[in-house]
Amino acid sequence: MSGGTASVLARLIPPLRPEWRRIVGSYVLATTSLLALAAIGVLAALSVGGAVVHGQWPSAAWWVALVALVLLRTLLTWREMDVSHALAYRVLARLRVALFDAYARSVPARRREHSGRAASVAMTDIEKLEFFYAHTLAQLGASVTLFVAALGVAAVLMPAAAVVMVLGAALVALTAWVGAGATRRVGEEEQGERERLSERLVDALGALREVLAYGLQDRVVADAVAATRRSVRTARRREFLAGVIDGSRELILTGVLIGVVASALFVGGVGDPRSAALAPAVLALAVAGVAAIADAAHTLSELHPLVASAARVDEGLRRSPVVAPVVDARPVPAGPLGIRFHDVEFSYDDRTRVLRRWSAEVHPGEHVGIAGPSGAGKSTVIALAARLWDPDGGEIALVDSNGRGMPLREVAEEDLRAAVAVVEQDARLFHGTVRDNLLRGTAGRTDADLVGILDRVGARDWISLDDELGEHGVRLSGGQRARLALARALCREPRILIVDEITASLDPTTEKAISQVLAEVDATVVVASHRRETLARLGRVLRVEPPAGAASPSE
Repeated sequence: MSGGTASVLARLIPPLRPEWRRIVGSYVLATTSLLALAAIGVLAALSVGGAVVHGQWPSAAWWVALVALVLLRTLLTWREMDVSHALAYRVLARLRVALFDAYARSVPARRREHSGRAASVAMTDIEKLEFFYAHTLAQLGASVTLFVAALGVAAVLMPAAAVVMVLGAALVALTAWVGAGATRRVGEEEQGERERLSERLVDALGALREVLAYGLQDRVVADAVAATRRSVRTARRREFLAGVIDGSRELILTGVLIGVVASALFVGGVGDPRSAALAPAVLALAVAGVAAIADAAHTLSELHPLVASAARVDEGLRRSPVVAPVVDARPVPAGPLGIRFHDVEFSYDDRTRVLRRWSAEVHPGEHVGIAGPSGAGKSTVIALAARLWDPDGGEIALVDSNGRGMPLREVAEEDLRAAVAVVEQDARLFHGTVRDNLLRGTAGRTDADLVGILDRVGARDWISLDDELGEHGVRLSGGQRARLALARALCREPRILIVDEITASLDPTTEKAISQVLAEVDATVVVASHRRETLARLGRVLRVEPPAGAASPSE
């Protein structure tokens, strides 16, 4: 295993630290199983040597040992499979939870990313890696241990055979090193093809209505088939390279057999009964040891696609958090809360500045609108107020009724989420019942409370708590989703309610109803909108204008 390969795979060890005892246990099982198999071969070979040279049949002790080893090997094989499968699920869970935590700290990101790539990393890449850490790693360690043990025994019984084993193992390792570059390039190409295919499929499924409306089904299918064929051709190239390398290892293993036989005949002496009797056992030992190294080399040659997957998972785990962690959290002031923006500046990673020295204050209990042209930064202000991002400069603070401010960066995450609720324009509903969705992020609400909130947002007449919503609330209209998203936020009884363009695509009747609900909320309300009806019901409107010379980013 090259240093680069080892370093990439080693970087994923920290999330798996809680499983280290099980990983070591898997190695012990695999090693004991391989040693038992090698011992069975050596015992059988010893009996052949004794029968041919000395005319002695195996003793009763030999039969007992052989039967015991066979039973041990059977038991260990079953146990090893059981342990590795259980460990694989734990590794899968550990890596996915670690990746989810990294995305939770860094999403929504301030850079352009493709959800298809993220899905490929979370699903395909981690599924490949689970088998490596749960099974392959133990097998590699067991193979090396078996070779070292076989080499030590061979050095005692027949030193010349041990020299042949070392030469054979070196040649096997050389095949892995020679084929590493080509195999790695083809493996990366194959992984890239699969990743691009995943992106295309995610795009097509996400825009399914547009695909059907424009009659693009045949084109989507043709693109997917073409991408699949390219991936298959690349996979065949990789398999061909692997076959050539494996064939070379088989030739080397044959050479080891010939070398051990030659060392027994010529170095040990043609007429030496001891060498003749030990030759089959040493031959079995050499084959077991070098074959283990050959298996390890084959496994290593197949790791290059895994290295690409490990690099992508590692990149995901190392994502920079979008907000700085709170070091010394302060308690949130009691009572009504407002929010203050002072000289706030913000820009996206690959775009020009959106906010430049923007200041405003929303007093506790006040209902305020945020208006401005498309792309001016209204949604950015909303995200900053909810601390989904940190500003590049300036300060955002919660304000109590006495005007004292507490910077958001000093508020513990759980306290901030308890005080501030956000309803975004494209707020997602979760798969499950209405009750499940309303109780997300809150507790202690009775069904009577939930029904009251549904009535408050005008949803009680057309939906019940036990109704299934489907993925993202697909069975609902845009206005119905907006009402339920608002109801979910109200269930938390926030002291600050932040709403982003919730009425942007609603009909006038639904917009009026939602605006009326917002007007009646007994809390500080900040609403970003470009609709006059929505803004007219708010006490004050703040303007956001794009900085001079700035491009208009999408919000």
